[in-house]
Amino acid sequence: MACVVSVCTQSIRTALGKDFCYGPQWVTRIGAVHARQSATAAAAKAVRDTRSTVVAAKSENSKQDPSRRTGVLALKLGMTQVWNNEGNSVAVTLLQVVDNEVVKVRTKEKDGYTALQIGAFNHPKAHKVSKAILGQFEKAGVVPKRKLAEFRITEDAALDVGTKVTASHFVAGQYVDVCGTSIGKGFQGVMKRHGMRGQPASHGTTLTHRKMGGTGGAQDPGRVWPGKRMAGRMGGVRVTTQSLKVWRINHRFDVLYVNGAVPGHKNSVVRVTDAKRRLHECPGPVPTASTALEGPVAEETYAPEAHPPHAPVVMFADKSATKKNAAKKK
Repeated sequence: MACVVSVCTQSIRTALGKDFCYGPQWVTRIGAVHARQSATAAAAKAVRDTRSTVVAAKSENSKQDPSRRTGVLALKLGMTQVWNNEGNSVAVTLLQVVDNEVVKVRTKEKDGYTALQIGAFNHPKAHKVSKAILGQFEKAGVVPKRKLAEFRITEDAALDVGTKVTASHFVAGQYVDVCGTSIGKGFQGVMKRHGMRGQPASHGTTLTHRKMGGTGGAQDPGRVWPGKRMAGRMGGVRVTTQSLKVWRINHRFDVLYVNGAVPGHKNSVVRVTDAKRRLHECPGPVPTASTALEGPVAEETYAPEAHPPHAPVVMFADKSATKKNAAKKK
């Protein structure tokens, strides 16, 4: 039966011609031509013209890439809360920008890319710094630092060596990405590490309530697939939390009030940069606040949605109590 069908199919194709094919001749995507369809010169020219028109329209409508500014190294102080205009409390993390200075500038001509090397936390014992590292700080004219980090930037966001970067580098209300090392939890089971449900609590289960159960097939495939979720070491890895809102900035002590939790334990060092996935309507000063702002800066700035502590508070009266008082007066 299969031989008869194949012979009939071959005869039909021969009768219709070698260029016959099933399905549409043209694919809906611009410029994609079916493999068996030979495009003429006029059709190819039309496709090229359409493609160039679409590309030109996209380039005109697309926004220019924003400047990529440097980040900072901050110290995680702990968590507290702020209040928004609706009267709801918002958990925030305090990040203090301490002694951030530009130590080295990498250029595209010399290094192949543009970046800034930022040093933070003045070293209390400079005599314990190695001569190689100490020579780098002496060349830059900067006090030896305990932490160094490199941030990729655009050419218009370059800073001179020795420039200080403070919390005023950011704007209240903008979004930032915070990168740090998560808290190590040690060796943990699958229920805590991966959120598995475990085994039944009764019905014959003995001493295996928190076990993971089976790990795969038997003879086929005869092995455990790579990447299988099992018990193991948890935490202590590099984690980036993206698009965190800056609710408040204390410019006197260089403290950022960032929305939500931040990876790492207290007194750990984290990297704070402008958010990549969520841009702010009023981005921070380029290249930084120390060279862009004029005049004194307020001690504290708040996001538009935040309720400052010194602002007046609106008290809403209880309707039931108001009705009772009105009834008593009558």
